[in-house]
Amino acid sequence: MSITKAEIEKILGQVIHPEFKKSLIELGLIKDIEIIPGAVKITVLVASKACTVKDKIAKLITDSIKKSYEDIDVKIDFALMTSAERAKLFGKEPSEMEGIKKVKHIIAVASGKGGVGKTTVSVNLAISMSKMGLKVGILDADMHGPDIPIMLGIKERPVGSEGWLLPVEKYGIKVMSTGMLAGEGVPIVWRGPMVNKAIKEFLGHVKWGELDCLVVDLPPGTGDAAITLVKSIPLEGAVIVTTPQKVAMSDVRRSIGLFISENIPILGIIENMSYLKIKDGDEEKIMHIFGKGAGEKMAKAFKVDLLGQIPLDPSVGEGGDEGKPVSLNEELEVAKIFMEISKKIYEKLEKGNLCQTMKKNIKTKD
Repeated sequence: MSITKAEIEKILGQVIHPEFKKSLIELGLIKDIEIIPGAVKITVLVASKACTVKDKIAKLITDSIKKSYEDIDVKIDFALMTSAERAKLFGKEPSEMEGIKKVKHIIAVASGKGGVGKTTVSVNLAISMSKMGLKVGILDADMHGPDIPIMLGIKERPVGSEGWLLPVEKYGIKVMSTGMLAGEGVPIVWRGPMVNKAIKEFLGHVKWGELDCLVVDLPPGTGDAAITLVKSIPLEGAVIVTTPQKVAMSDVRRSIGLFISENIPILGIIENMSYLKIKDGDEEKIMHIFGKGAGEKMAKAFKVDLLGQIPLDPSVGEGGDEGKPVSLNEELEVAKIFMEISKKIYEKLEKGNLCQTMKKNIKTKD
């Protein structure tokens, strides 16, 4: 029995995605339909390589087609969405996402409070990923305290080209920050709407090009910038930075709550300033200057991974002040820790399951 592409499209229009509760056609998840002798080959878009509902989708499609065409062999292939396709799934126009359409993964680095070393962590994660051979960018979304140019030793300003803003490149990573536009020490007196607009401009009109990962350094807390980010772009996850004190736990809980409320997965927690190693004669002792265990307790409470514990090491602060982050020196112990954490994060991104975590963000029709 012969079958046409139009007939297959009609059938697929009745196949409801098991999580998004809309038809595969309505969601735009059918990339290709190929009619071949005795068979039909269908390519379905998925949000991640490890999407757990692929088998369910394949069975739903096969069963639906077989009801009308018993003798037809149904072959299902799956293809990974581009950033623009994920943006469309979120209900955003591709033009809003033009600057990041070739970015493979986007993650946020966040903290519940200031002073925990979130920006230091962001910079060293970006450099470590670059040393892994990845194409990496870092966006400084802390509009009122843009310290990334200082930590990377960037003096030059980004330039424009044909309507695009070109990121500055340093240590193998692409960088954009309001600190490079305003100049060092110049106060950025922006209220919420201006902050929101600037973040969207940095995402949509900066020519990031092809990147394996864009690291977004959020301001502390759960204010305008953080809310704009999680609502505006298809984040694949968030990394939460804390310190060992018990007092930090309530602030971290609020930060995690923001991402959970927007159905953004938590990739894990990093405990910064975790311990200090000191020499006592021939022995090496570990001192917990700021307390112990907050990161581990928080990870257990939210059932996420404790990605690593960064020691209190003078070389970390010195590297940031000098514009030469500690991760540039691969021989240092703290640089090795940042590298291990970066590997864990990127492995999660490559194996991550976005199908479940994105479903609440789909634009619904009135």
